[in-house]
Amino acid sequence: MTNEKPEEAMTFGELLAFIAEQQRRLTVLENAFASLTFCLDDRASQLLVHNLLLEAQNQNYDAQLQQHFARLAEEIQKRNGQLPAEPQA
Repeated sequence: MTNEKPEEAMTFGELLAFIAEQQRRLTVLENAFASLTFCLDDRASQLLVHNLLLEAQNQNYDAQLQQHFARLAEEIQKRNGQLPAEPQA
């Protein structure tokens, strides 16, 4: 699908490629965001994790979104040494 002709429908293959590209972009953003926590002091990092965990319990979000908040909080805790890293297989 091109921006010049938005009335044209995407093929299934184009849609899959688009979704895959969006997933890659989100992965990069998530990693960048989690890496930014190295710039935070311990207190600010703990507050960020606490707020993410609160969002993970927010009943206004669906279960999948809550799970994503929880995973991000967990990833930040791992990167900051607050949780043990998962063993490499």
